[in-house]
Order: sequence, then C-alpha cells, then structure tokens
Amino acid sequence: MNPIRRLPVIGRYFRKPSATAARSYSGMGSMRRRAPGLYYAFRTLFRSAIRTQHREIQAIGLENIPPDGPVMLVGNHPNSYLDYLNLLQVVRHPIAVAAKDTITNMPYLGPLLRRGMLMTPISRKIDQEDNDISESDRREANERSLRECVEALVNGRLFNIFGEGASTDSRKLNKIKLGFMHIAIQAEKEFNFQLNLRIVPYGLYYDRINKFQSSVVVVFGRPFKLQELIKIPPDFLSLDEEKRRDIEKKLMVEGKARLQRDIEEMIISIPDKGLVDLIDDSVALYSSSPVKYMNAFGNIREKYRMSKNLADAILRASHHGPGRERLVELRRLLMDYQRKLRETHMRDDVVRREHTWAEFGFYVKAMFKGMLLYPLILIGFLANYPPRLMARFRRYQVIQVQKRPRVDGDEQAVLFGFAGTLITYPLAAAAIFQALQAIGSAAAGQWLNLWLHSSALASWLNDRWQLLTWVAAILTPWALVRLWRFSLWHGQHLRAALVWSLDWILEVFRGQRVRELRRQRYEIIDRLDFLLGDYHS
Repeated sequence: MNPIRRLPVIGRYFRKPSATAARSYSGMGSMRRRAPGLYYAFRTLFRSAIRTQHREIQAIGLENIPPDGPVMLVGNHPNSYLDYLNLLQVVRHPIAVAAKDTITNMPYLGPLLRRGMLMTPISRKIDQEDNDISESDRREANERSLRECVEALVNGRLFNIFGEGASTDSRKLNKIKLGFMHIAIQAEKEFNFQLNLRIVPYGLYYDRINKFQSSVVVVFGRPFKLQELIKIPPDFLSLDEEKRRDIEKKLMVEGKARLQRDIEEMIISIPDKGLVDLIDDSVALYSSSPVKYMNAFGNIREKYRMSKNLADAILRASHHGPGRERLVELRRLLMDYQRKLRETHMRDDVVRREHTWAEFGFYVKAMFKGMLLYPLILIGFLANYPPRLMARFRRYQVIQVQKRPRVDGDEQAVLFGFAGTLITYPLAAAAIFQALQAIGSAAAGQWLNLWLHSSALASWLNDRWQLLTWVAAILTPWALVRLWRFSLWHGQHLRAALVWSLDWILEVFRGQRVRELRRQRYEIIDRLDFLLGDYHS
C-alpha cells in the first residue's frame, strides 16, 4: 500500500474506494436529541390529543432504551394511530417512524408529516390497489424508503416500526413481518456489522381496547443485537456472495423468531379464540375486585401485571388435561354468575363492593372534588361536545353501518375529532375575542374597581385591554384542550362516586341477594387464585 495512504486524516483522500469497504460510524454526529421545530409543534399537538383519549398512559422499562446510538423500536400494533401517539407520549427523544404511504401521501398534511414528524413512507402490498401503482414502482419506492431508514439509524435517530405491519382487531400477536430485519441487516452490512445497532421490542397493553377513555401501558423489553442471534464472521464483507446471503437468511429467521417471542411475553396474546371470552371475563372479574386491585384508584401498571399473569396462567392450564377440566368448571361458574346478574338486574359493581375505609375515603373525596369543580366540568364538556360528537358519529358509521373493523373506526374517529377541533376551536377563539371587545375595558375596569377596590389594577387593565383580548383569544384553543381532559377525568370520577352511592343504597334494599351473589363471586376469585398458584411461572 502506498505510504501516503497510511497517513492519518489526509491519507484517506489518496485511497481508492472499495466495493466491499465498510463505512465508519461516529457517534459524535448523533441526531438523537435533535429534530425540526415542526416536530415539536406536532408532538405537542398529538400529546394533547392523546391525553384526552386515555385516562392513564404509563410506561414500563424505559431504561431499556439506550440513551444514544442507532436504536430501533419494534412493537405490536393493536390500535391504529393511537399506538404511535402513545409512543410519542412516553418517549422523550424524537422518534422517526415507518408509516404507510396512504398517510404520507395525503394532500398538504402528508408532506408536513414527512418533514416535520420524521415519517418514512412504506408502500404496503395491501394498499397497492388504493395507491394505483405497479409492483415495480412499489418496490422502487420501498428501496428509496429503505435508504432513508438506514440513514436515520446511522445518524443515531430513534427509529420505530410496527412489527405486524398493520393494525387488526385480532386478540393474538400476528406474525411479525421481516421489514424490520431487512432494515437492520442493511444498516449493519454497510458497517461490516460494527454499527452496534440495538433492537428494543415493546408491547402495548390497553385495559379496554377500542374504548374511549381507556388506559394504556407501553412495556419495553431488553434490547438485543444482531450479533446475539447468530455468529457473524468479522470479515463478513470479504465473504463471497452466497455465504453472505446464507448469513442474512439465518439472521432474518432468528430475528423474527426472537422478536415474536419477546413481544408475546410482554402482551396478552390469545392464540386460541375459544379462550378469549374466558380470559376477558376472568380478568375483568379479578382485576375489579377491591381485595386484588382497586380499579378506581387508577394504577394501570399494576392492572397490566395482574391481567398478564392471570391470562398466562389460563393459557398454560389449557395445554394440560387437568387444567382444561378446571377451565371448563371456571367457565361454568362465570356463566352462571353472569346469568344470575341478568336475572336480578344487578351489576357486578354492586356485588363486588366491600365498603372499606379506603374505598369510602376515595369516593367521598371524588364526590366533594367533583361537586366543587362541577362548573368547570360542565364548561369543558359543553365546549368540546361538537368534536366529540363528530368522532363518535364517525366511529359508529364506520363500524356499525359500513361493517368495517373497529381499528378503522378508531382511525376515522381520531381524524374526525381532530377535524372538529380545527373548526370549533377557532370559532370559540373568535367568540371570546368578540365578547371581550363588546364588554370593553371600561366595564371590566369598573368591575375590578367594584370587587377588588383596586383603581391601579383597573387602570392597568384599561391601558392593555386590546393586548389582553388578543392573548385570551390565542390561548382559547389551548384552554379548550386542557378542559377536555379535565372535564372527562373529574367528570368520570364524579360519576363513579354517584354510582357508588346509588349502589350502596341498592345493597341496603337487596342485601340478601347481594350477599348470595358475593359468595358466588368469592368462589370464582378463589379458583382464579389457585389457578395462578399452580400455573403461573
């Protein structure tokens, strides 16, 4: 080799490029914490929207996301747009994401999402008819997108892709697609598998999926590297093409199997459709028992762990003869209990009440706070009623009238709710502006002088009335977003407290029947406890 080429820094300018030469990664150029200004504006908007959708949004295992370097997040996709918005809520660093091109091709909004929200379009085969493109054009578009994904990882960007490829109503984890491994292998190949790319699996758990104001927890698993899947030769790029292709195929198989296993261990995946109702009914009964978990106190992480353990125990029991017999008896008891509830026109909420001091204190506090804040709750409900009505109407139309999947209804509900805010919020801001202009600074100053006896404050207000009017109009949309969540959160607590009071009165008049059903409920809970003890690893 020419000695000049060995010189540091300047030597590289005299070297001939090699077709198999690996790129060099430098973490100094990491873009992990940087993003366009438009990204933060969109993220703030999306976070505000998602906080109105969910009562609680929590995360488990955030420490498993490496603080820097190339990292790929790969998760399940049970609930359409909401999965991405929930991820934005719990992860602090900017996130680039692979998105279906039907979103990024939307007029006006699509280009903004690509540039501002770091979305890389993926042309899916299931969308090919809608896009009206040929197979060759689709493949060419995906090749360009692959380059974008690789460069995002190389620059240290946190990159997300949903492993299932599409959101569905299925209660089991669908087969993981190979797209994430294709991106990971391509990125590592360019650096001779020295990029140190880490893949972080994660799972989304909704306590009442497809229900408004449900709670969600995002669970992040331990990261892994491609080098942990199979042994990769240090001179990979110098191998012949056939050997490199064999290594890539093995990586694809092992990576897909590893991610499928990791995500299934984090979510409640029910492969047997015959067990869906049994698990749902058991989890609902068990997790709403005050002796196990006080649902009204709102600890979604605790409920997730309890629900996951119980679901896993039932799935393990279904694989053994004695366990299946116990599940048959458990199903019989649950059906009998539900039948008696219907016959007596009572709800499980009445039966499960235990009237402990903790429960009494919680609901009394909720009722007192709700009554005190009722004017704000009512204002927030009425001010945000039009966009909520638009969202619910569109969801009903898609699911009940058009008979499309619930995830499609959720997608449309989110979009229509957002569109409703774009219409009603500017109108509300204009109304506030006109109202303040009509009142005038003189009337406001007189009111302050009358009630606060402060002529100085009234004079200050009179001098700045126009500015304050504009500030109030600009802040109105922000206030309405906050009032949306405020009214739903405290309104739900107030409603729960009122229902709890009525249930207590109902129990007084139907005490004997309630006690009989409560004994039957305790028998079911005992059986679930024994099932957990025998089949939970």
